[in-house]
Amino acid sequence: MALFKQSTFTATGIKSLCWRGDELVDWVGGGRSFAVDGTERDPKVSYRYRFDAATASPDGRFAVIYQRVGTKGLLLHDGRILRELERSSYFADAYEYPVSLFNGPDGRVLLAHCPRDYRRIDLEDAETGLPLTESADRELSDFFHSRLAVSPDGQRLLSAGWVWHPLGLVVSFDVAQALTDPSHLDDGQDLPPSFGPGLVEENSSCWLDDHHLAVAVSVMPDRAAAERDEEPRSGMAVYDAIQRTCLQAFQLDEPAGTIMALGERFVLSLYRHPKLIDLSTGKVVHMWTELRSGLQDGSIIWGLDGDAVPPPMAFDAATKRFAIVNGDTITRIEFDLAER
Repeated sequence: MALFKQSTFTATGIKSLCWRGDELVDWVGGGRSFAVDGTERDPKVSYRYRFDAATASPDGRFAVIYQRVGTKGLLLHDGRILRELERSSYFADAYEYPVSLFNGPDGRVLLAHCPRDYRRIDLEDAETGLPLTESADRELSDFFHSRLAVSPDGQRLLSAGWVWHPLGLVVSFDVAQALTDPSHLDDGQDLPPSFGPGLVEENSSCWLDDHHLAVAVSVMPDRAAAERDEEPRSGMAVYDAIQRTCLQAFQLDEPAGTIMALGERFVLSLYRHPKLIDLSTGKVVHMWTELRSGLQDGSIIWGLDGDAVPPPMAFDAATKRFAIVNGDTITRIEFDLAER
């Protein structure tokens, strides 16, 4: 049985990609959409600003378009502007805008972002704008939140951000607890070491299921290597986020970059070229060398230019689908990994 099914179609000038059912939508491009066969529907609006990225709710009805290393965003509902968003300008030109749309524990679509301070995550009702984590008791830790991701059941929130000097780290939160006690969002749980004293950074992460997550890391193989000023090696770890235990860790030949979960056993690694990694062995099962996916390796993307900048990509972990733009071509990949 094939691991995946791949198809392509031509489309020019794509600025962002998100899934909406079986369609792909370029929200930054004004809502251009593409059916499975590539049939295009024209944009409805032109946004006269430097937006260059988008993220959408699981059903595709809500979306946020934003400037990846800027301060501005727009929240959309079925393509209509609901309100403007903004984050702190402090180092905003260095790291990725923190924002996520997800189905909360009660089924409402929630917006997670940092509208007041780079150190403070807030949750709000996406449709109404009702603040859900207002509190006078917030005591902020000095953490730059970024690359927010929520577990499939909407119960846990990850922030794959960084601390000064800079150092990439992943922290997690219980969404229900945060809605009851907003100060919980100021005291995220660090992940336990995955490589003993050799762990250097946690660069990106994704949920494998409601309790488990994969984290792309960099490590020093031993103390002697550190004393010789060797470059850290790349690796990946699997964690139980509830028990806060590292279940598995292995080294990789190169950084994993952004990672997308494909069930509990596989992840798609997006550094340089898309690569399918089997978490049970740590091996690359397939590499799409014909596709360029950029050199992003963490939330800090200061200095990336040219082909190093990730192209527009769309992720759908629930149905194991992925799409990527290279030049004037959109490639859709649907994975079939259930029996493996």
